[in-house]
Amino acid sequence: MKKKEILFLWDGENWNPNGDMLRENAPRVDEETGVAEATDVRIKRTIRDELIKKEGDSVVFIKEYKRDENILDCKTAIRENEINIKQSKADLEKEILERFLDIRAFGGVLPISDKDEMKKDKEITTAGVQFTGPVQFRMSKSLHRVHLQHIKGTGAFASDYSDTDAKKQKQQATFREEDFLSYALFATYGIMDNYNAKKTGFSEEDAGKIIDALWYGTKNLITRSKMGQTPRFMLIITYKDDTFAGDLNNSVKFVAKKDEEAVRSINDYRIDFSNLKAKLQRYKDAIEKVEYFVDYDFEVNHKEQFESHWTKIER
Repeated sequence: MKKKEILFLWDGENWNPNGDMLRENAPRVDEETGVAEATDVRIKRTIRDELIKKEGDSVVFIKEYKRDENILDCKTAIRENEINIKQSKADLEKEILERFLDIRAFGGVLPISDKDEMKKDKEITTAGVQFTGPVQFRMSKSLHRVHLQHIKGTGAFASDYSDTDAKKQKQQATFREEDFLSYALFATYGIMDNYNAKKTGFSEEDAGKIIDALWYGTKNLITRSKMGQTPRFMLIITYKDDTFAGDLNNSVKFVAKKDEEAVRSINDYRIDFSNLKAKLQRYKDAIEKVEYFVDYDFEVNHKEQFESHWTKIER
């Protein structure tokens, strides 16, 4: 696989792109800048969910495993997948990489066995394996300050009820509170490293599947908090060698037609690609090709800025 960079713009309205468990699952927002954030873990989960839909759950290792409503740990999940833990470490690593696309892409630290088990069974010689994945994403940030809304409402049921305990016999349903973003346009920056790709066996075919899963998975993530997510624009740059431009998410400029926090739709701003195009011009001799996905509405508003040698992906 050849080195690649990805710039991905995606948005949503009245939504929670990535809840913060430390703040009662409220959207992640940088308090100093007012910019919304989404972790690389959220991006990778979107990709994994779409891979499972399109390729089947057998190609993804990192997912929820349950037995009788109990969530399993990684060591038990290894056994659930019928991986031979008694083979050599090299063969164990080879089997895991060949079977699971998400591990070939993102890597991972996977415990295999513990000391007690290894003492009892001398055929088990591997405590764990570790892979550095070629596909990595930076923390995604909105290109503008966001407006955070807090709402209250009532549920359908009481929080608890008992026929015998008067304290648990309530006249009112539970209250619920939640926070969400009125609107946000995120920029996600990712890189596919050819060096680590060789180590995990990550191929050009794998790269295509990851890119498609990020684009289509963003739209197909139909949950209450994420319905309406829309992939707007994705630029994929393939290089001839190890050279790459870097920092693509900070190379585009958000130009709002009103106060940034008042932005509510794609028609309230434009993205200026001037700095991005200037940066890519500096690296033109190292670039093999530039491809892009684009949403219809985003294309209508920005097509005149796209370079003629960029190739539109339609599938």
